[in-house]
Amino acid sequence: MVDAKYIGLIILAVFSGSMLVYTWLSLYNRFDPSVMFYAALLIFSFSLMLVRGKTSETN
Repeated sequence: MVDAKYIGLIILAVFSGSMLVYTWLSLYNRFDPSVMFYAALLIFSFSLMLVRGKTSETN
């Protein structure tokens, strides 16, 4: 089970990564919502993988 503090960190990672991609794409006026979605999905899956690995080591 994922602790509440890890859920907060995952949300923070997804938000900050999405904002970074948004800022990067808006610099060149090439914003694409699908790129934002896939970037957020990638960051979410990496964060969840890291958290799952960390929580399984402690159990």
